[in-house]
Amino acid sequence: MKRQHLNIVSACVMAALLYGPVVADDTPATDVATGEKKESVLSQFKDPEDGKFDVSQWLLENIVGFMPVPIIITQPAVDDGLGLAGIIFHKPKGDQMKRGARGELILPNITAVAGAYTGNSSWMVGGGHFRNWDSDRHRYNIVAGYADMNLDWYGSPDFPLPGGGVGFNITGALLRNTYLTRLAQSRWYLGAQWIYLDSEVQFQTSLPITLPTVQDAVSGLSAVGKYENIDYQISPRNGFTAELTATFYGDAIGSDYDFEQYSWFIRQYFQFGEKYTFAWRFDGATTSGDVPFYLEPFVQLEGIPALRYQGATAATAEIRAGYDFTPRWTAEGFVGAGRAANSFADLGSATSETAYGLGIRYLIARALGMRVGIDVARGPEGTYVYLIMGSAWNTGGS
Repeated sequence: MKRQHLNIVSACVMAALLYGPVVADDTPATDVATGEKKESVLSQFKDPEDGKFDVSQWLLENIVGFMPVPIIITQPAVDDGLGLAGIIFHKPKGDQMKRGARGELILPNITAVAGAYTGNSSWMVGGGHFRNWDSDRHRYNIVAGYADMNLDWYGSPDFPLPGGGVGFNITGALLRNTYLTRLAQSRWYLGAQWIYLDSEVQFQTSLPITLPTVQDAVSGLSAVGKYENIDYQISPRNGFTAELTATFYGDAIGSDYDFEQYSWFIRQYFQFGEKYTFAWRFDGATTSGDVPFYLEPFVQLEGIPALRYQGATAATAEIRAGYDFTPRWTAEGFVGAGRAANSFADLGSATSETAYGLGIRYLIARALGMRVGIDVARGPEGTYVYLIMGSAWNTGGS
């Protein structure tokens, strides 16, 4: 459930793509009170700098209230699916949508509600809100939702399950609150997070007996440290960012499980000249204690289904290279590998699972640095297609 506010921004772009084509008249309207010509709606889908299709003005100046937005799911763990979201991309205030003292673009506040249904009868509803204030010194993110998910558990490195694993259904409600504050005028953020999951798990097997349903509450408090020096939060092309989160679950804060989890991500982005880009990432998590099987870390790569390769520790490394064959269009190639093991010390000897592929992007919102496109990824079990809004590492990759 990381970086949900970036996924919310992505959904706004889909709204623009649907709304734009129904506007047929590009003739400027006349203001009845003043007699002056007003800018037409369709003209706001054209970038004034290059005249190309661009939704920056429409997203930042004209979205008011509730908007229906399609959600397209291409996660192989739950089959393909569709959904709808309602988005409020709040009009920028103060320093929002301006460059901060460190050169970063400050995002506006974003609110969303959503629901989706997938091909294996999984469904989910939820919403969230992301806001920042005081020139991005403070950030707050809240996410809440309910889901009924049909997934497969493949076991762990020391207890692999044969065949296609064991199916299970998990239903439950999730609440997550995150607050970060910048340290002085630096690029460092420190903060806290609270996660609460109230779930019910039922295994789906071919056995002649019905296994008992397991009801659990999982509650954790986190300390979060983050370094951020990137040009855009949505689709970075230059800079470096890293985050470390230490989460402690226990009875004292309402959890039925006592365990710890340390998760991290490291990303670096390079742009060479006007046409070439390169980026690398290293993500992972390690746990100890009484960890529910469905919360164990897993390899997170396009081309590999969620929960397919799990363990007490999992880590993923990936590189991406891009070429801008026009100022708006970019072709990308990527390759990555991940490992899951019983402990952090065992990662070095664990088997690597690899995935690779190609993608294409279009710069759809220049003011936000927002790119959208498609990735085709090949993993150990098959080839999958992903619709990407923003960075793949904000959606399908992590």
